[in-house]
Amino acid sequence: MPRNDGNKMRKEEVAKIKQTQENIKKNEKFLSENAGELTPHQLKDVKEHLASKKKFLAEEEGTLP
Repeated sequence: MPRNDGNKMRKEEVAKIKQTQENIKKNEKFLSENAGELTPHQLKDVKEHLASKKKFLAEEEGTLP
């Protein structure tokens, strides 16, 4: 009979935070490399998406200074 893992939810949160941080890095790299090729609307969309991801991390305890 399996035991209840009380840390399962926290482990999932940590994995989600790590994935979010990796995605932010990839998006920032993409933005810096392709800024000249994107339309102003596309740039705005990417920046808004990054801002929402950073907001998520800021709301999680202790992930961003």
